[in-house]
Amino acid sequence: MAAKSPYDTIEQAASYIIEHQNDDGGWPLIPGEESDVEITAIAMQALMLKGWGSGSSVIRRGVSYLIKHQRSDGSWNGNAAHTIFAAIALKRAEAVEYWEAQFNGLKWLEEAQKESGSWGREIRQPGNPLYTGAVLTGLGLLDFDRESELVTKAADWLANRINYDGGWSMEQGLRSRSSVMVTSWVLQGLSIAYNIDEQLAWLKQMQNDDGGFGMWKDAPSDPEVTAYAVLALVIGEDPLNADQIALRYLREVQQGDGSFVSATPIELKEPTANLQTTCFALWAIYAEKLKGK
Repeated sequence: MAAKSPYDTIEQAASYIIEHQNDDGGWPLIPGEESDVEITAIAMQALMLKGWGSGSSVIRRGVSYLIKHQRSDGSWNGNAAHTIFAAIALKRAEAVEYWEAQFNGLKWLEEAQKESGSWGREIRQPGNPLYTGAVLTGLGLLDFDRESELVTKAADWLANRINYDGGWSMEQGLRSRSSVMVTSWVLQGLSIAYNIDEQLAWLKQMQNDDGGFGMWKDAPSDPEVTAYAVLALVIGEDPLNADQIALRYLREVQQGDGSFVSATPIELKEPTANLQTTCFALWAIYAEKLKGK
């Protein structure tokens, strides 16, 4: 499949996202399904990176959806990733009238952090490198104090979880197989406090001949995993332009309706066109802008 131009890729992805906003202001994982907090937050971020203003009805409806679905404890779904993504979306949407919602979300995350410095998926679940990396990445996007204990404890915990092969996985141990997805989120988070050049080299070795990245070395390339890798490569300032090669792969595999197909979302059993993957592909395209916040 021939690569689309960057302009066409962006416009078609954005159109797909806008087209599938639900009447309640949220976005679903799969078009036509119920709205989801996490998908709504990453969709808002994708559109705002493209330039959709905080005053547009599309974004304001998304803000209203997020506010409506925040729990009384300050979290979104009691989930660390959902909560940090929602806080990022509200900040970028300049929802100053809802500053308390953002504050309460961050307060919940502070309370949910474990003594080790890690976060689990939910408050009572064990520390998880993927969720810790995502939260730490989000704190960086929110310009959180890099010297704060919240950040340094999380970064140190992640640094100490590195596998012998130079990457990260959900489980740690001699037989653990490092994952591109987990490593990409960990590297984004670690970049707040550490130099990640050496670990970035591990990630680049995972790139396939088609320019994309799979979950593991030599696994078939996947658009969502590739998007995560691009985000890590850009934030790590890779000098070899592996990110540009990966972005070309994304332009080649985009569907005619602007969507991207993946089975990476945990809810999916087989590769499917979905909003999560499409939104993260747009994040990857705007990774330089995202890095500059």
